[in-house]
Amino acid sequence: MDEQYLGDGLYASFDGWQFCLRAPRENGDHIIYLEPHVLAAFIGYARAVTASAESANTVAANSDG
Repeated sequence: MDEQYLGDGLYASFDGWQFCLRAPRENGDHIIYLEPHVLAAFIGYARAVTASAESANTVAANSDG
């Protein structure tokens, strides 16, 4: 799949096995390759953090009453 711009200076591509995240910099690109199990772990982490933040925001909103 062709490289796609995600935002905040980050590009993503997929080679059929792993995902590549690329952040262009003046002195060369920063590149991270994520194998499927690492990507799954990251997605799980992002979901947990998001759920925790949403829960904290709900509690704060309900206590403003």
